[in-house]
Amino acid sequence: MKTLTNLALIAFLLTSTNVFATATPHEHQHDNANPQQQAQTYVCPMHPEVTGTKGDSCPKCGMDLEPKAKEVKTAEGTMHNAHEHH
Repeated sequence: MKTLTNLALIAFLLTSTNVFATATPHEHQHDNANPQQQAQTYVCPMHPEVTGTKGDSCPKCGMDLEPKAKEVKTAEGTMHNAHEHH
């Protein structure tokens, strides 16, 4: 009888823990890129009018496209290309 009670208690604890674990929202990583990375524009270093996505090459010169520098607003409100300052 004691063994049956222990088995029933263990089964109840395992099921209730599993229900709570799946019901609560949680943060985790996926292998796919976030929307900001997916929307990244790539440009040809020699022909800035040529744009594409990661892995594309320029149809004019064959160079691999590089990520386009993002424009950031400065304190004065003017546009500025994002780059490292020396």
